[in-house]
Formats: sequence, structure tokens, C-alpha cells
Amino acid sequence: MDDRATELAVALASLAGREIGPDEARAVVAHAHTLSPGRANVIWSRHRRAPRTVPLRDYLAMTLRFVDRGPP
Repeated sequence: MDDRATELAVALASLAGREIGPDEARAVVAHAHTLSPGRANVIWSRHRRAPRTVPLRDYLAMTLRFVDRGPP
């Protein structure tokens, strides 16, 4: 899953208008693996209220967690 997740993180960042390298993509994947359901909910709630206030790494990790495990 990690190689696919890394590629997905790069693609999602690109869709968000940002470029990330392989090191950042791996950091996003690592963050997604440790993201608790509660923290994912906080990120989602914050993103819904004010999308530009959520760090890209948090947003991508939340998205990868959702893709990998389903909704928090």
C-alpha cells in the first residue's frame, strides 16, 4: 500500500495545485498511518469551515486514511 499511497499523495497534491516530492509524500503516508479517527475528524471539520487553514500534509494524510480505511 505504501508505494501506491505515496503515488496517490503526489497526485492529490497536484490536484490541489501543489507539488510535493517523494520525501514529503512518504511523510504524508507515515502521518496517515498514525492518524487517529478523532484527529481525522478535527482535520475534516476544520477543512469544511476554512479549507485554506489546514496544512497540506494533514489534508493529504486525512484523505489517504479515508481511502485506505473508510471514513473516520
